[in-house]
Amino acid sequence: MSTVAEIESAIGKLSPQEVDELAAWLDEYRQMVRASAEVFSLYDDEKKAP
Repeated sequence: MSTVAEIESAIGKLSPQEVDELAAWLDEYRQMVRASAEVFSLYDDEKKAP
């Protein structure tokens, strides 16, 4: 079984409140990943500047 399938199966066993908590966590995680990518991009741009 793949990890994605395992996660989908586990999510199917969560209560509605737990699904909401997971969704909130995932939103925060995505925001953190995007912010990190932006910071690294700015750092890379700064290193390229003359």
